[in-house]
Amino acid sequence: MPGCTGVDRVPRGQVVDTTGFDISHSLPQQEGEFVVLMYHRVAKSEMPDFLPSALNCPASRFREHLAVFKRYCSILPLEEAWNLVRGGRRLPPRTVVLTFDDCWYDNVETVVHPLADAAIPATFFVSAGDIDREELHANHRFYYLVSRTDREQLTRHLEATFPSFSMVPPAQAIQLRRWLESALGFELASQSGRVFLDTLEQGLGVPSSGSLGKTLYMTSDQVRSFPRFGIQVGNHTVNHRQLTALDEGGQRVELAEAQRILSVLTGKPVTTLAYPYGRPEDFNEASVKIATELGHRCACTVIPGYNDGDTDPMRLRRIDVTRLSGQELGFRLLGAAP
Repeated sequence: MPGCTGVDRVPRGQVVDTTGFDISHSLPQQEGEFVVLMYHRVAKSEMPDFLPSALNCPASRFREHLAVFKRYCSILPLEEAWNLVRGGRRLPPRTVVLTFDDCWYDNVETVVHPLADAAIPATFFVSAGDIDREELHANHRFYYLVSRTDREQLTRHLEATFPSFSMVPPAQAIQLRRWLESALGFELASQSGRVFLDTLEQGLGVPSSGSLGKTLYMTSDQVRSFPRFGIQVGNHTVNHRQLTALDEGGQRVELAEAQRILSVLTGKPVTTLAYPYGRPEDFNEASVKIATELGHRCACTVIPGYNDGDTDPMRLRRIDVTRLSGQELGFRLLGAAP
């Protein structure tokens, strides 16, 4: 999921990047603060595919980021950084935590091994239901359909399906999915959403994506190996559902079952969480209560900002750096201006 954008008022420490998106940072980072950086897929190929660019950081760009981390930053595991600030102990200079969301196959080669070679820790928040998945996740299936459909044809199809909507559907794939889910009244990742996607696929005449998931998602063996490489595995639910779209029972199933699956695979307790999508509207007090009861000690959002001892551990802030060059990332982390 991409970071928050379109903020009208900029709080302390947040600047608007010249590339057109918001990124929060201190000038400079204050003592006792740490920053959690967020990635999704670090793609092996430089060539675009059907997934929205906001989900993809090219491997070449991540190598630039890695050089910045190695030279300038102190990289700590998520829980260690939080425990230090909670206990009032001193953090090392420019403390950074690295996190990677979802279940991307590419990240095993482009992230796990380079981080292990550099002895840099990280947390992978894994969507447990995507492990060993052959078909595409519903959201990714929608992106696949959109990428293989003429825009005018898609617009005509959606307008015919939703004649009461006068607005033009958004062009950007992620925003288009959210617009569509709002119009439908359910998520594409739900059972109703899967039925809708079947109908949409037939109506557009797009060939099935088949077993394309084999090329996108991690395998059980890969997740099982992560602790050997210094990778901590965190909870990202089973089906990457918006938790506020579920009742408390549904939320508990999504959180508890993913925690169980990941713990069995890694042989380690799963005590960290990233809320799917991670915006304030995507989780609620029930989410926090259930996660805490299940033994999660901290949870990440996509609300931008730094964290300190006063930050709620179940609402940790993160910064999406997917689109920053290595030089831009260095400027942000060092509190300098280009």
